Amino acid sequence: MASVQKFTQSAVVNILRHNNRTIENPSNMDIDTDRSDGNYSLLPNRTISDYDYFKQRKSELYCFKRADVKVLAGWIVTAPQDLPKDQINVFFRECYNFLTDRYGIENTVQAVVHQDESGQPHLHFCFIPVVDDNKHGGQKICADKVLNRRDLRNFHPDLQRWLTEHRIDAKVLTGITKNQGGNRTIKELKQHTRDWTATVNNDVSIGRWG
Repeated sequence: MASVQKFTQSAVVNILRHNNRTIENPSNMDIDTDRSDGNYSLLPNRTISDYDYFKQRKSELYCFKRADVKVLAGWIVTAPQDLPKDQINVFFRECYNFLTDRYGIENTVQAVVHQDESGQPHLHFCFIPVVDDNKHGGQKICADKVLNRRDLRNFHPDLQRWLTEHRIDAKVLTGITKNQGGNRTIKELKQHTRDWTATVNNDVSIGRWG
């Protein structure tokens, strides 16, 4: 099960720092810092920070100079409760492969698995939404065209198909089923996303730069 959020430039720094647990005294009370060592990144090793990579990639793209432009998008993908524990890591690896195949490895800014919050482990996958720029040439940032109705409608079926093809025994659904016995409902997942966004926005407003 997955949920997506889009962010403006003003939120990017703290989104990335929140996911990397580099914000001092985060307002998210669900974080158990004693378990944060179990979090890990799926990205290949880079010589620059996630934010520096974001700035570098963004500089290669056309972007409207407006404060309300959504320059970053973030998927949260939660491991199903019925997923065998010995498949959790490979589940997230294939989710990462699916997402980079869908949105471009060159546009991928961050991919962090969190295991230090209540509930199931989950992946934060942040990327710059990029499309071809027919007007200016090259490519441009446009979240509305990347995360359009078709993309959102097909996301879960496409992810399920990818996992099945890669022999991952996981049901990626948008609600509770009898067989699952208690995956997050849409309401619960959206609440998790709202909490994530509210935490970062709160940290921005009070100057928690980590």
